[in-house]
Order: sequence, then structure tokens, then C-alpha cells
Amino acid sequence: MNLTKRQIDILEASLDIIDQGGIQSLTIKNISKKVGISEPAIYRHFDSKTDILLSILDYFIVNNNQIIRKDLMQNEDIKIIITKLFDNFTQIFLNYPALISIIFSEEIFRNDPVFRDKSKRILNGNFEMITKLIQKGQAAGQIQKDLDTASLATIIMGSLRLCVKRWQMSDYSFDLQEHSKQLRDTILNIILK
Repeated sequence: MNLTKRQIDILEASLDIIDQGGIQSLTIKNISKKVGISEPAIYRHFDSKTDILLSILDYFIVNNNQIIRKDLMQNEDIKIIITKLFDNFTQIFLNYPALISIIFSEEIFRNDPVFRDKSKRILNGNFEMITKLIQKGQAAGQIQKDLDTASLATIIMGSLRLCVKRWQMSDYSFDLQEHSKQLRDTILNIILK
């Protein structure tokens, strides 16, 4: 995804607005104030608020997921792969906590087919990636073969999501990295041979 400097400024300003006032505070008017340009100037860079949100997902999540997938698939040790997976996702949310409000806002945007489709593709892509990692670990004899891969993928994704959401709902009052590490280590202790 090739973005101009101004588009990146708009995306980062949008994340700041969401972080400070929630997703409902994201308006073109607030974005223009934050960036220091007119409202019509925003529309020269993005078609709508939904377009901005979709671009945030592409820029911060989709691009990062492609990097993670490539990196993870090159490693053979499942423990290292799952550790990197947890660490990478945790770092994304530590760097951009407002992403939580966008990624986990399916209910708010369920009537917007474009946003719903993008969220679904990201969710399904992550689920598929984790399922393949589990299958790879089972084939290599590193993960217990009697564990259902889809269930394990759900446990991993759901656990990480709950951890991140609890961190957000607590106003970031606990160490997300430490909680994520404890969660990851517990899951590894359960599934590894």
C-alpha cells in the first residue's frame, strides 16, 4: 500500500482521535482540526471516514500480517513461531492502542458491507495462518496431534483478543507485554509435547 505523507498524517491523526475519544469521536471535522487542513482537503486524500478506517486496517494490520506470515513460515520451531506471533501482535497494540477500537468493532460496522468484509478477511486470514502453524507443529511432532487445530486457533486468537481488550478497558493499567507473555507461555505449556 503506497500512501503519501499527508495520508499517513491523516491516518495517525485518526488513531490519536480514536485513542483519546473513542471511535465515535472520529469525524472528518476532528481529523481536519488535528491535521491542520480543511475538511475538503481530507476528501482529496480519502473518499470517506470508512475509507480512512479501511486504510488504517491496511496500513497497520494487513501489511504487518504479511511480514509476520513470511517471518513465521521461515522458522521451524513452533515455540519460537508462537512466541513471535504473540510478541508481534502485542507490539502492534502497544504502539497503536487505538487499533483495538477499530479491529474489535465489528458490531459497530456490521451494516457497512465494505468494512465488514475487510474485517472478516483479516479475521479469517489470521485464523488460517494460526491453523496452518498448528498443523505444521503437529506434523513436526512439536504440538500434540490429538488437539483439534481449529479449536486451538480459536483459543490462541480469542485469548490474545481478550487480553488486549481487557488492557484497553482497564485504561491500559497493566503491563500488556507481561500479561501477553504469561498467556503465551500458558498456551505453549498446554499444547507442546
